[in-house]
Amino acid sequence: MSNAITAVKREKTGSLNALRKQGQIPAILYGKGLDPVKLAVDYSEAQKQVQSNGFVDLNVAGKTHRVMVRDIQRDPIKSSILHIDFLKVEMNEPLHVEVPVHLTGEAAGVKSGGILEQHLRLVEVKALPSDIPESIEADVSHLQVGDSLLLKDIKVPDRVELLHFEPETTVATVVPPAKSEDIDNEEKAVDTDTDEEETE
Repeated sequence: MSNAITAVKREKTGSLNALRKQGQIPAILYGKGLDPVKLAVDYSEAQKQVQSNGFVDLNVAGKTHRVMVRDIQRDPIKSSILHIDFLKVEMNEPLHVEVPVHLTGEAAGVKSGGILEQHLRLVEVKALPSDIPESIEADVSHLQVGDSLLLKDIKVPDRVELLHFEPETTVATVVPPAKSEDIDNEEKAVDTDTDEEETE
């Protein structure tokens, strides 16, 4: 079942903060063959239905548009939604979107004391709207200390194409734990720097 959300056109320009105080979120709808339309959507409804790269049926003035949530701007402190970009999509035309890389499994090297570091968190893919995955999964369970998972090692879903594909890009690495003497040396270096600053 598709998520649905209702929006109203913003006919007049005015303070966006005033609009937000009324429980509305400013938004915009655009897409192929469509002039950009300024909108306002109910905040509580958007909180429930809207997520980045998600699809919703957007109802505007009695007409329903199949759209992708192209961008969500949030307050850097409160994380509340400030603005939403809706992209009208054609279900038979592929899109270029960024999706997160999700590491799965527990690396063997972590079990023996190593530390898992993720280097690649987003990849750009090309796919039809109905085939866009929520994430690209990367299994790290086989990684030992010192091993790396490369982009070429990841299996992407059928009908999904990785863009800007560089096979040797590092996705994740299991590094050895820091030695106690290294930590002691770092702490001593910090103490020395502090002492020098105090004597200046």
